Amino acid sequence: MGGLTDWRPLIVEMHTVKNDIAQWDPQGIFPNFFPEVAASEQAIAQTESALGVVLDSEHRSFLSFADGWRCFHHSVNLMGTAALVSGPDRDAALEAFTYAPEVLEEDLRIPAERLLPIAATPVEADVFVMPITNGRVDPIVHWLAEGELIDTYTSFGEYFASMILYARKLLTDMKSGRYNR
Repeated sequence: MGGLTDWRPLIVEMHTVKNDIAQWDPQGIFPNFFPEVAASEQAIAQTESALGVVLDSEHRSFLSFADGWRCFHHSVNLMGTAALVSGPDRDAALEAFTYAPEVLEEDLRIPAERLLPIAATPVEADVFVMPITNGRVDPIVHWLAEGELIDTYTSFGEYFASMILYARKLLTDMKSGRYNR
């Protein structure tokens, strides 16, 4: 297995930044939750079996440290093993594909059935997906929102680190008074 294998430093960093945001967010606009308890190897294997795929090694490794994270990025939930298979976040992601099929056809050139939603929410348009090729989930993460491709990350680790940077920018904007919602 290649790539990132010890997620503790990044998990702690993200939680610390989110906790700092909560201190500057008295209205609770940005909910702050701890990540879920690590998934067992059995839960991860059952998820792969239910989905009929082999998860990307970094994503799989992350799940062994945290089985999802509620409101990981604003109201977007980073799905754990159960949510990857079914539930409101997965349903919201799949529904989002029907609203803007052109982003899949023109930008990604990947049919919806070959995308694994890994983060979504029923209350926002943001969806994060990983392509599936020949039964294996590719390491790439695509960020889709409002029918557009927002960004592409070369790995799950890069995606996670980028979300930390977005959170840090939000915190900086809040502290400087530039953020007003």
